[in-house]
Amino acid sequence: MRKIFLLRGVPGSGKSSFIARHHLLPYAISRDAIRLLLSDLTVYYEAETDELHQVIPRYVTEETDRTLMQLVARKMSRGETVIVDGTHILVDQIKAYEDLVRRYRYELFVVDFMKHAQLPALLKRNRTRMHYDWVKPDVIEAMFHEYEKKKKLPSWAKVIGPKAIRYALSQKEKDLDHYEHVTCVPDQVAPDDFPPVNLANFYFSFNDAFSEKYGTYKNVINLARTPQEAVEEFKLPFFVFKFHHKHFLISAYPIRNEMLDPIRKDKGVWTYSTGLYNVADFVQSFPPSQKPHVHQFNLCNLDATRLLHIW
Repeated sequence: MRKIFLLRGVPGSGKSSFIARHHLLPYAISRDAIRLLLSDLTVYYEAETDELHQVIPRYVTEETDRTLMQLVARKMSRGETVIVDGTHILVDQIKAYEDLVRRYRYELFVVDFMKHAQLPALLKRNRTRMHYDWVKPDVIEAMFHEYEKKKKLPSWAKVIGPKAIRYALSQKEKDLDHYEHVTCVPDQVAPDDFPPVNLANFYFSFNDAFSEKYGTYKNVINLARTPQEAVEEFKLPFFVFKFHHKHFLISAYPIRNEMLDPIRKDKGVWTYSTGLYNVADFVQSFPPSQKPHVHQFNLCNLDATRLLHIW
């Protein structure tokens, strides 16, 4: 949830193939696809091989960059998962996303396809690429050497390899075993009935008045009741946690197994594969799964006027 992935690598390093192979096309914005929408192919003569190549012209580069950032901003404003298929070799190309990341409270991952790449292999692969996928060899060489300078990326950009993207798309449960009590405050609990807040306990709040009073505490989580709260007010649409060695999920409405699977279990910690769903998807009223894969507490099934104590 609220995650953006920038693919980083020179042309031919396997970015687009990775997206297609892992069925990520519905979430990806391709820089080359935008350029093709803005212009027709043009012809380039390669003197070294005495060949003509149809290539994407460079004169639409600035317009492509503007359009790409507009599309990214639109998806991020709705809390959608975003994957940007571009080279992102220059550090400034990554820094260009900083304002959007902070404005919409996203995690940004740079998926590095260059860690084990070798220039001769990249140039060889480029020679066999079809149609407009072919790139001038000197462009690939220049981009490769720019990457090799190992310029430090911004601290808010988390660098991962392609294989790690499935872990980045997951939600790991929070271990609350060290707390004495866990309490949920539904939306209609009166202020006179608010629980005393102390660091020994953990609290979930669907209640505006309680959140206003205690919402900044580290042991208080504010949960969304509506898509507007999840998208525009940045409240969490659900929370997964372990308490007294049992596994729980808390949300406004039941969340179906399909939105959590596959669930991975490692040393007693459960990780849920939720990352490709938009935040608003978790605040919709679906019929609950017949056999839920995790014990759920849902606001729609609670007495909204009473505190819920989870033991």
